[in-house]
Amino acid sequence: MERKLVMSFKDIAGAKFNLIVNSVKDEVTAEEINGIMDAVLETGAIVSKNGALIEKLTAVIVDTTETDFDVQ
Repeated sequence: MERKLVMSFKDIAGAKFNLIVNSVKDEVTAEEINGIMDAVLETGAIVSKNGALIEKLTAVIVDTTETDFDVQ
């Protein structure tokens, strides 16, 4: 199973932008996630196709599993 952190922001055009971090540690805290999201907004290092990210919307951890199928 893989854990992904999906952080959603609003950009300057009002559109939603998702930033996905793969392989998130089990012990990640809300404070750490908020810190990451604040840093993304403050530094302006990540932008959407519409421009600057201006607001935090949501953050969720998604657990994924894979099921292999024999297709031969």
